Amino acid sequence: MNLDFLQALEQLEEEKGVKVDEIIPVIEKALISAYKKDFGGEKNVEIIINRQTGEIEAYQLLEVVENVEKPNLQISLEEALKINSSAKIGDIVKKRLNIKKFGRIAAQTAKQVLIQKIREIEKEKQFEKYSELAGKITTAEVVRVTKDWADIRIGKLETRLPKKEWIPGEEIQPASLIKVYVKDVKKDKKGPKILVTRINEEFIKGLLELEVPEIESKVVEVVKIVREPGIRTKVAVKSNNPKVDPVGACIGEEGIRIAAILKELNGEKIDIIKWSDDPKELIASALQPANVIEVEILDYENKASRVIVSPNQLSLAIGKGGQNARLAAKLTGWKIDIKPIMNV
Repeated sequence: MNLDFLQALEQLEEEKGVKVDEIIPVIEKALISAYKKDFGGEKNVEIIINRQTGEIEAYQLLEVVENVEKPNLQISLEEALKINSSAKIGDIVKKRLNIKKFGRIAAQTAKQVLIQKIREIEKEKQFEKYSELAGKITTAEVVRVTKDWADIRIGKLETRLPKKEWIPGEEIQPASLIKVYVKDVKKDKKGPKILVTRINEEFIKGLLELEVPEIESKVVEVVKIVREPGIRTKVAVKSNNPKVDPVGACIGEEGIRIAAILKELNGEKIDIIKWSDDPKELIASALQPANVIEVEILDYENKASRVIVSPNQLSLAIGKGGQNARLAAKLTGWKIDIKPIMNV
């Protein structure tokens, strides 16, 4: 090693962010291990890379004793004084080693350390980059599809979308582009590991933020989302600007905004309703697409209500398998008993 080695390190610092002051001690430590493995045996050694010349200096560390019992670790006072004129019993003196035969091994070791350090730094930079996606929607390219998962690519990283995280009933095709919600980004030996899904409520919220500028700018606020993936989602929104209709903003002119969201949901229905602090209004809206005649509050404390609908709206209000009524109850936080109006 020489001055060219230091210059190479300085270049790496500029290009890869490998700081010279941090990497040299790491290389020195690795060189000690390499030297002891091939030459040093039981010797205590110290290896220093000269910060001015780039040359390697190696020393054997020896304890000054009266009687030498371990030549690899100890030195007599007489011999120690030849190295350091002020040496005394108990001191540690440094005896310079001839490391000509060590040159090739040293170069290989330094190269391996640098490669490993560069990989670590690149992994860290990747993690910092991709961790910014956590809690957000992003576009992924589908690389391959199996019966249990889809391998997808986000930027330059591949990750896996398990079948349980697909919208029920959807078919994902290789080479297609899909939206996914990034649940988390974790550190892994091989690099950042991205955890994704398409079935949680945050996925819906992320799609709305992408398509509705008023939500992104906080003019329209998503109060609550409840979802049965692949079947139906209900979203309650409110406006922080009296001039902006929150439902209209989400649907868009001629339904263009909601259409873009529905396209991503593989046939899953979505109801956008206006949030209200009045439980009667909220419950009536939450039962969309059914038309409600009346909402009766039976018990405020236990949040129990009765909803009256016309007979031809009963099945619509309840929904297939009870999903519409079930989601409305989750959205409002109220128990909802749906009854048809009785003809007199």
